[in-house]
Amino acid sequence: MHLEDERIQRLLHGELKAPEQAATQDHLAGCASCRQAVSLAERENDELRSLLRQVDHRPPATSVEAIVARSRRRAPAWLRLAAGLLLSVGLASAAYAAPGSPLPGWLAAAGRFLAGTASPRVPPGPELPAPVPELAGVAITPGARLTIMFSATQSTGVANVSLIDGPDVVVRVPGGAATFTSEASRLVIDNRGSSASFRIEIPRAAPRVEIVLGGTRLFLKEGARITVDADSGAPDSYSLPLSGSAP
Repeated sequence: MHLEDERIQRLLHGELKAPEQAATQDHLAGCASCRQAVSLAERENDELRSLLRQVDHRPPATSVEAIVARSRRRAPAWLRLAAGLLLSVGLASAAYAAPGSPLPGWLAAAGRFLAGTASPRVPPGPELPAPVPELAGVAITPGARLTIMFSATQSTGVANVSLIDGPDVVVRVPGGAATFTSEASRLVIDNRGSSASFRIEIPRAAPRVEIVLGGTRLFLKEGARITVDADSGAPDSYSLPLSGSAP
């Protein structure tokens, strides 16, 4: 059985206890293969110490091929790792010194982050769509006639009216912007202090639906006839200003 790499390194560094040292020397006396391995390990240790002494100086001229070929020879795993680290240091030194290299800036930013003086820059992610506000509302059957009454004018906001094929009048508004009170033939919308816009859907089959702001009529549907001062933005749709004045 031959000596393991670990024992060879401990032998070279004087870390074997006396009985282990004696047994190792006895083995080497009769094993030419292990004596060759010890000799190779001594040369590689000398090379490593030489490279370490040059880390603070200009990297020695060498090639990647030479380092890779050297690492393929029989050597301890820790020595191959050290050679790889030295290769990385050499390449990083060359990149650091290259004109216009971004490496100095990266290293400085990393140092500030580790010292707690800067936060890492997180690349921006995709923009998220704006949240859609929740809508509150009411749906009622219009009957023979229905008046939708807004209790107050607003600084901004409109009532967007559209005709639908459904059976109910539906009023929607962002939650908390208004309250609703349903009475006989009348729907009262308490919009005092609101600046929201409302959606109002009116059945085409409804006999008579009126929309009033304060004492002013904004919209009237009688059968198929529509009476409204606002312009139609699309077929069967109207935008009624709630500020008390038409655009």
